[in-house]
Amino acid sequence: MRDVLLPGTIIHQGAYCIDYALGRGGFGITYQAVHTKLEKRVAIKEYYPQEHALRDTSTGNLIVPTAKQDIYQRGLSRFVTEGKILAKINHPNVVRVENYFEERGTAYLVMELIDGYTLREELNKQPNKKLTHSRIEFIISALVDALATVHAQGIYHLDLKPDNVLLTSDNRLVLVDFGASRQGLSTGTTSQAFTLDYAPPEVLAGKDYGAESDIFELGMMLHEMIIGELPPRAIDRIFNDNWNPDLHPFTEPWKNLIISALQIQKHMRPSNVKQWWRHSPTIQQTTSQINCYACNASNPATHKFCQSCGTSLQVVTINSTQKQPENPQLQQSDVHPDDWAKTQKRGFFKFLGSLLDDN
Repeated sequence: MRDVLLPGTIIHQGAYCIDYALGRGGFGITYQAVHTKLEKRVAIKEYYPQEHALRDTSTGNLIVPTAKQDIYQRGLSRFVTEGKILAKINHPNVVRVENYFEERGTAYLVMELIDGYTLREELNKQPNKKLTHSRIEFIISALVDALATVHAQGIYHLDLKPDNVLLTSDNRLVLVDFGASRQGLSTGTTSQAFTLDYAPPEVLAGKDYGAESDIFELGMMLHEMIIGELPPRAIDRIFNDNWNPDLHPFTEPWKNLIISALQIQKHMRPSNVKQWWRHSPTIQQTTSQINCYACNASNPATHKFCQSCGTSLQVVTINSTQKQPENPQLQQSDVHPDDWAKTQKRGFFKFLGSLLDDN
């Protein structure tokens, strides 16, 4: 890797010593470094847009051509502003920003160093590169929580992919590399880092992005983890949208989650990541409850009798004017006469009393 700071380079007035470069993206280089006083290893992200700057190998400073100064400075300002916002976010699933500073003609973000492996590595180890549904739920749930927190601050990641998700030995998931992130107030078309295979149309265009953009990329990841391969890219679907999710054996609610997230038109997608994930299997199971009319105890909606007092949870007609409880899953015809007789002994009078009290 060329143009990186060399091992042993001292930055921020001697506070950090560079170990080596961990990786490079379109907008920067990430290093492993050591906090010299605390003797603590950290990750440091250097703002270095390859299109607009180059390294002076003698000093290590970045040099920006005059013609590129304006766009470089705008990007640098965003990098620092977003670093300050991320530094205020304390969430277990978002990489922690510990410090930021400017020198050498650019800016640096100091972050916690995550000792783990990428979701991409986990996928590559699986048969057919697929994960179990329970594992997928864990991963997407953690990402949804992380993104909801970040979105609340007006920041969107815009480069969600398995390579930017780290997993640790104690089963912690951490979303990293906000190098492509943008604030909601950004306007106009700007040069942007993204991954073509996952990016929605608005990210490809570099404008009008938002929470819907991250939801699209989550949908791409969800499809990949379930099927073992990505759906067609957005750039291909723009000109010939012949993607048919029915060709894959998706079960509900996965199918609905994927279809709603992968709408080509941004306004057709959910705009709130938490609302989108409300259709997940676990949340659907926990919300499919019904309260007993007699004792108000919570019961699974599939139960016919209250597990607390024994009262029937079925719809009962008292007279033609009695308002029926609204529960389409419960039908009067489901009540067997023998079951109803038992219910009379266990709780019907209590149930009837509650109805009379309501009138």
